[in-house]
Amino acid sequence: MTFLKYLALRGLTRHDSEDVVSDAFLALYRARTALRAARSPEAFAFKVLRDALVDFRRERGRQPVPVADQADGWTAPDDVAGLVARLDFRRMLARLTPRQAECLEMRVLLGEDVAEIGRYLGISPSAVHSHLSDARRRLEDHDDRRKEER
Repeated sequence: MTFLKYLALRGLTRHDSEDVVSDAFLALYRARTALRAARSPEAFAFKVLRDALVDFRRERGRQPVPVADQADGWTAPDDVAGLVARLDFRRMLARLTPRQAECLEMRVLLGEDVAEIGRYLGISPSAVHSHLSDARRRLEDHDDRRKEER
């Protein structure tokens, strides 16, 4: 379930997320010897998932994007608020290092605890705390600079 949530955070539909997770599980099955030997199987699995996502996006980038039958170019008002919130969150994450962004996403959006985040990313809980702290500080500094500019 965490894999599906992670992929949803990256903008994939439920159907596409399930396809990517299936590809990741197939890759994990093929690499089961390495998975068993890994120091952190959760981190190994998460890395395989991220690789499957990259492969999916590369493949999708080579294919034409079909237009939905009922797409009329309009978005429902409720969807607009959610879209704006997601775009704001994406802009905020873009100000962080990739590791800080991953930690913050998993903490805020997935609700994972520090130990679980560390297990998925293959880092210690104290490193997760450090990344989260640095991310908050960086975002606060950016927010303070924006207020001063006004």
